[in-house]
Amino acid sequence: MSYALDSVEEAEVMIHENISTPVGFEAEKLKEIETRETWGLGVRIIKNGRIGISSTSNPDQFMTAIDRAIELSEYGPEAHFKLPSKTTYEEVKTYDPQIETLLLEQMADYGREIIAKVKPISQETLFDAGIQKSLSTFAFLNSNDVFFSSNKSSFSSWLSGTLIRGTDMLFVSESFRGNSPKWDVDSLISEVERQLSWGEAIVDSPSGKLPVLFLPRAVVSVLLSPFMSGINGKSVLHGSSPLGDKLETKIFDDRITIHDNPMLDLKPSSRFADDEGIKTKDRYLVENGTLKTILYDLQTAGQSGKQSTGNASRGLGSMPGVSNSYITVSPGNASFDMLLTELQNGIIVEQLIGMGQGNTLGGDAGGNILLGYRVKDGKIVGRIKDTMLNCNIYDALSNIIAIGSNSKELGGSMSIPAILCKDISVSPKINQEK
Repeated sequence: MSYALDSVEEAEVMIHENISTPVGFEAEKLKEIETRETWGLGVRIIKNGRIGISSTSNPDQFMTAIDRAIELSEYGPEAHFKLPSKTTYEEVKTYDPQIETLLLEQMADYGREIIAKVKPISQETLFDAGIQKSLSTFAFLNSNDVFFSSNKSSFSSWLSGTLIRGTDMLFVSESFRGNSPKWDVDSLISEVERQLSWGEAIVDSPSGKLPVLFLPRAVVSVLLSPFMSGINGKSVLHGSSPLGDKLETKIFDDRITIHDNPMLDLKPSSRFADDEGIKTKDRYLVENGTLKTILYDLQTAGQSGKQSTGNASRGLGSMPGVSNSYITVSPGNASFDMLLTELQNGIIVEQLIGMGQGNTLGGDAGGNILLGYRVKDGKIVGRIKDTMLNCNIYDALSNIIAIGSNSKELGGSMSIPAILCKDISVSPKINQEK
């Protein structure tokens, strides 16, 4: 650090080391088993009021990386911030020592067990599976005496299947990610089995403005992602977000509460500090339908006359950007059977492809339904194909019929219930029976 400070105003250094071991099964046969190690160092400096960033994967090239960052600062953006000063961080548990005792043979056996148990469900379906463990270390130091380091463990498993019948292809999948080893074969298989069962028959899709039940993965991709872009301080700064002047204003139904909590133990997205050394904080993004927070990193906060919210993430060689930690959408009080009864005649959406159409920052969302089902008289009757869905999330989340009482954890970074919305535009490729 002293080498950098000889010629710059401020500097920070990040070091990230990771050891990961994936075990993969492709077409039901062991395809991959290896250990990968990566190490990297990132430098950010401020010189003459401008930012320079550089990185290296060679521990012996530290000074070279600093020199490169100094050279690049001449062409870098103007800095609208000062690096944080020394502070005290709260502890959050992100490391489980059980991960160290997990053997490759155990992981391979687990993969074989998944395949052996799922195959009898559908002999026609070709299954892939994977298990991965990783150990990572992160260290941070800046010129204002901020220093911290943390260790993180990670364990993930997944199962997917492809069923081909003539020109029809059905894709199903389920996954788990956490900080601790979790040998839960049954939860992976039961979800895949459900998708295969619901998708067995192909039926015509209805069309028009319909009630749509968004299952948790669809809630994230269709409804939540555009909202998270809208509360990004950079979007607000550039005037491309509709939420810039909506703090403390109702934007959703009263039943919608969205929470961002980085301080939950043994969650992969938890952290006590962000990637700029700012202390993280448990906060509401939306409370009872009212917008509570716009997320900022140091640069966008400085440009906006605000304070960083401790939500910066960055790669070693890239500028920071805003990100969330562990997102919770509060569940409602409707069981799944109740949701079907309320839905009556409409569709269930599990996965979409081709997202990002229209004015995403304005809340427009939609795409092709990759996995969705038709509901008639409160019962699931089969899978729909070749159907588009379009909505505006601010309209959809203001026109809620019910919210599911059970939440699903996704990617170790979100806890999401199903949400039933009304008047969603559904358009089959060919005008089919309503």
